[in-house]
Amino acid sequence: MTGDWKRMAGWCLLMLGAALASGVSTAQDGETVETIPVPPLASDDEAPRSPPDSNLMLEEIVVRAPKTQQTLEEVAISSSVVDRDTLAESGGFDPAAIEDFAPNVELDTDPQAPVIGIRGFSTETDNVGFEPSVGLSLDELAINRPEFIADGLFDIDRVEVFRGPQGSLFGKNTIAGVINIYSAEPDDDVGTTIALTGGSHDERRIEAGADLHLFDGTLGLRLAGVDWQNDGFIYNRFLDEGEGTVDQQALRLKAVIAPWGAWTLRLSSQVSNTDSVYPPWQLAEAPESVLDYLRDFDPEVEDDAFDAETSFNTPGFVDRHSEVHRAVFEYDAGDWGGLSDVVHTVVVGHAAFDFTTIIDIDVSPADILITDFRNDYAQNSIEARTAGRADSFFGWGQTVDFVVGLYALTSELDSHLDTIAGEDLIGFALSEPGLDTLGIPSGVLGPLLDLIPVPGIPLNDQFLRGYSQETESYAAFGQMTWRWTDRWSGIVGARYGRETKEALYDVTQEGLGLIGLILGAETFTSEEPLKRDEDDFSPTFGLRLDVSDSTTAFLTWARGYKGGGYNATANAPENLEFEPEIATSVEFSTKTRLRDYGLSFDFAAYTTDVEQLQVVDFDGTAYQVRNAAEARLRGIEGSFSWQTPWRWLRMMGGFAFSEALYRSYPDAPPPADSDEETQDLSGRTLANAPESTFTLTPEITFPELLGIVPRLAVDISRRGDQYSATDLDPYSFQEAYTLYGARLVFASVSDRWALVLRGRNLTDERVYDQVFDSAVFDQTYGAQATPERALSATLRVNF
Repeated sequence: MTGDWKRMAGWCLLMLGAALASGVSTAQDGETVETIPVPPLASDDEAPRSPPDSNLMLEEIVVRAPKTQQTLEEVAISSSVVDRDTLAESGGFDPAAIEDFAPNVELDTDPQAPVIGIRGFSTETDNVGFEPSVGLSLDELAINRPEFIADGLFDIDRVEVFRGPQGSLFGKNTIAGVINIYSAEPDDDVGTTIALTGGSHDERRIEAGADLHLFDGTLGLRLAGVDWQNDGFIYNRFLDEGEGTVDQQALRLKAVIAPWGAWTLRLSSQVSNTDSVYPPWQLAEAPESVLDYLRDFDPEVEDDAFDAETSFNTPGFVDRHSEVHRAVFEYDAGDWGGLSDVVHTVVVGHAAFDFTTIIDIDVSPADILITDFRNDYAQNSIEARTAGRADSFFGWGQTVDFVVGLYALTSELDSHLDTIAGEDLIGFALSEPGLDTLGIPSGVLGPLLDLIPVPGIPLNDQFLRGYSQETESYAAFGQMTWRWTDRWSGIVGARYGRETKEALYDVTQEGLGLIGLILGAETFTSEEPLKRDEDDFSPTFGLRLDVSDSTTAFLTWARGYKGGGYNATANAPENLEFEPEIATSVEFSTKTRLRDYGLSFDFAAYTTDVEQLQVVDFDGTAYQVRNAAEARLRGIEGSFSWQTPWRWLRMMGGFAFSEALYRSYPDAPPPADSDEETQDLSGRTLANAPESTFTLTPEITFPELLGIVPRLAVDISRRGDQYSATDLDPYSFQEAYTLYGARLVFASVSDRWALVLRGRNLTDERVYDQVFDSAVFDQTYGAQATPERALSATLRVNF
């Protein structure tokens, strides 16, 4: 209780400071909070909510895709932008909400191992030796791990999604795409905002931000923070607690220093603490012998994965802390050395996280196995780049827009994945389901063993996997768009990178060695660091055709690269190393802006081939990593935004029809019920790759009444058929489903306040979010379903 009062007092002080800041800042008087007129989809332009009668306008939205400011219609890649208001009004407080508004994007925001996928391509991050497939940047700082994505989604300005290999400018680990998250800056004139939210599962959220401008605008400050809690969406009957809870506090301080017109320094520091009762998993499809065994511990145990109830005995959790600090120095040189619009930029940053996770890996009320997972990561990076324009390419053609730069990163990772024996391990091994798990035919012996009581025996038996890694990366990159004629342009880019990794293993055991025996594992320790060097050249070539004043077409070829490395969860000293992944992509895209009709439409068709595909095979206790497959991703996708001729109606939407297939994977792991040692997945789909996605958001604005403007929006998100297990186990197949959300907004004409009433998953659709083979029980699965229907309300006040 004392902690709650301290937290409440702290937030009262923050809100008081915010209100005072709004009075001190001369820039705030009479000011309203500006909203970025971006649809919640891949369109870059949308009409204002109250367009002039004579013209259905589309306003340009500026992004930083090629590390220079451009409108989305100038960017030669398929892209989406989700703005601040869309995320806030929809109740999308975690990154998973982005997939509801951006086609062909998949996000699993597990608090200890988030997975980001684009176009059906993603990387499981439970094994920390694996690099991600989708790049991430926070306020222009490139982040080398996906674990940071859930810690900074507050006081957001916009989220940019760029699809396809981005190796030329963003470097390695971007073969599926890049997600850029931008928070509000002091000079964005966002002002002071406070948002209070309450809702289902006892959700409580306070989010606030305040600007302070001093010395005639020379110094701008912004302080923002969030305090977010909910009680989880799965009830653990055995422990009488919620699973999948959130308890997050985060603060961010930003400063913009502009002592002279051409010089700007942007500083920011963000810290975040997140606690979660974990995991929100349930047993699924358990044989009757397993359920009979577990009923001795919980008579009500069951295997319905959609009833939002579970039963396991170990209080699990995720305790995660992160920090991100960055400095961006910009010098607008203007005309320099025969060039124009020259801007020099240096980005320096430090990012780090650490977390501890305890998981009841058997997901049962019996005390059989526990996983203790700890991970510490830190990176330091610097990027220096110059962007500008030349009048021609050495006298040939017309203008040349360019960016060139250098990049360096060092990182350290320390991981421990430990498997710990529970008190019921021996009793389980002597039971009928235990014999089945060990592959020993139980026959008539199993029921007889069940009659023999075996008391819980403290074993102190553990198998401990220690892994540490140091990485150094260096790269030089550049890209230019050369306008040949008034209609034709050429795009050329390239990046050369070199990386060194050194790894150490310390795999040991304690106790009798029973866990190691069950795992078929052996202890080993690195005498000297394992070392690997790799380099990569990632080029990009493209054509741009300005078909008309309203339509631009692009044809691009790009190469992407995902780093190789070491298996961080190895059970034995063999096959520790895996090679990099290489992707080549061809994409045709068009961007149309019919401004007189208030309509924008983007379309893309693509094909991507992936060689040396890195695969993760989970054997029930550890992850085996290797290069064993080739894949092909291809499809079409599009998005639109339409301010209709009726001023009260706006429509936004997106679609994707895609195919992500293994071209070659002859020795894939078999599903749990197979008697074979391998299976051939050549020609089959990748996991977590829906065949289609569809989003639609109609928004109706009602006439003003008593100074209040009501708005109603419905969010429709459909996901096609997909598997969630990498072995394509039939039980993990999820048929297509549709999720519905809605929000009713009452906003003052002055935009000083707004009340948002919202619902997510209104039809209470219960579908699989993930399915995996049980780590303990034979012919049994663990599952996590999508959250239940949730209702909430937010009051937002702007000063």
